[in-house]
Amino acid sequence: MEQDTLAEILEVEKAIRDRLESERGEAGKWLAQARSDIEQAHQSGLANLQDSAAQGVSAASQATRDKAAAIVLAATTAARDIDRFQDEELRAFVRRAIAPIAGDAP
Repeated sequence: MEQDTLAEILEVEKAIRDRLESERGEAGKWLAQARSDIEQAHQSGLANLQDSAAQGVSAASQATRDKAAAIVLAATTAARDIDRFQDEELRAFVRRAIAPIAGDAP
């Protein structure tokens, strides 16, 4: 009877070891899948961030180009307006503008 009990104990112990080994294998598979899923999510998130950054740079570049074009247009318009004045008119205008700075009366 003791032999039967010992055999049963050894059999149960072996079953427990087998089950433990099986569970370790399943846990390893689950962990590998979880790592893969996390890596894929990370790569996808990184790609989205890179796309967003590229779009932001592109939008900022376009806004800068638009602003520069507006400044050039304003300068061109101002230059055309100045070209319409005669030299004497410009001298008089400059004298009037400088007079308060220089402390002279107009």
